[in-house]
Amino acid sequence: MSIATRRLPRRPLIAGAALTGATLALGGCGVGSRGGGSGAGAGEVRATWWGGDSENSALNAALDALAQETGTKVARETQAWDGYWDRLATQTAGGNAPDLIMQAGSQIPDYAERGTLLDLNTQETLDVEAIDEGLEQFGLVGDQLYGVVAASNAMGLVARDDLVGQAGLSLPGDDYDWEELAQIAVSAHDALGDEIWGLQDGGGDLILFVMKVRDDGRQFYADDGTLNATPEDLTAWLQYWQDLRDAGGAPPADVTAEGQGELPNTALAQGRAAMGFGWTQDYVAYARLSDSSLSLHLPPHVPATPSLWMNAASLWSVSSTSSVPDAAVELINQLTNSTEAIEALGISLGIPPSEAAREQLTGSLSAEEQIAMDYMSTVAEVSTPLNRLWPAGFDELRTLLGDLNEAVAFGDLSIPDAVDQFFTTATDFT
Repeated sequence: MSIATRRLPRRPLIAGAALTGATLALGGCGVGSRGGGSGAGAGEVRATWWGGDSENSALNAALDALAQETGTKVARETQAWDGYWDRLATQTAGGNAPDLIMQAGSQIPDYAERGTLLDLNTQETLDVEAIDEGLEQFGLVGDQLYGVVAASNAMGLVARDDLVGQAGLSLPGDDYDWEELAQIAVSAHDALGDEIWGLQDGGGDLILFVMKVRDDGRQFYADDGTLNATPEDLTAWLQYWQDLRDAGGAPPADVTAEGQGELPNTALAQGRAAMGFGWTQDYVAYARLSDSSLSLHLPPHVPATPSLWMNAASLWSVSSTSSVPDAAVELINQLTNSTEAIEALGISLGIPPSEAAREQLTGSLSAEEQIAMDYMSTVAEVSTPLNRLWPAGFDELRTLLGDLNEAVAFGDLSIPDAVDQFFTTATDFT
């Protein structure tokens, strides 16, 4: 049978991968620029990005500072996550793409293959040597560079210290497995009562599934973009989360569905789950929403086969049709290297992708921001890079796994049927 989807639109937990799967032919939404129009004047750079109030405020401040320093004028087109990719697809298909574009690692191959992005390796003025070595691969398609990392992040386990303490539990250090995490989650539910669960449901998160396969000693994708993950892997993964739901370690389907769409509505933010997975910027957001102290821990981690990697939260690309490519490239340089821009951006987009930027910000951040940035230093020590970036179809599989996990949780679909649908779809992309 086909899945029956009840989920609300999901808030993206990661800018680099949790995407809508828009193609360049999709219809778009209206665009608003800071100055009220949608086009740049002569010599101006049109820039577009996704974000809420925090991201918009920081980027506007950075661009204002750069305008005073360099005289570069920027026409700004901003939009919340919902609709961003549809609008960009429409602009690109119509030959009206902005000059400077916030991109995502899983979208870049599609845009690059259509010839819509500038190969930045051809730009002699590009100056991004400060970018961390582990992040340089993001934005590459073959030997061509189509994006420069704007911010980085990594997955972590977020815990509500009050609930963990009430349950009388201690979280493991840097060497534990998924079964140990399940035991902790069930114990938390047993100790805290029927309306509080141990671990927010992560069965539909493809990033976590990728991590589990890497924990088992294999890459999720082969170098040619085909799946290394097997039906047996996915069967075990979906069963893991179903067993957690059955035992109270994870919330039932209706509770998880209530929290879909916006981070403040999730079980973790509402104090209905003691733990949950999130990216570093999600930890900061959770901490700001919560009256409880929150801590950030490594996910299940096998030192011999590390599952974590340093990830690109977002990237800067330049349109291949830009009439001002030199100015757009210079903006990338400035956003990466300028002390004024680094100060204005802080960690609003994610963790700065260079050691120089992180050193500059140390001591000026809030407690939760500093914890997130320090966590990235830990990740740098215990992680291994992905063997390749996301191939075509990654976005679709990410959305599909969320739908399948929810259908299984509601009892609308068996695990074998869910596994069959996932791999049938995956085969279409190879």
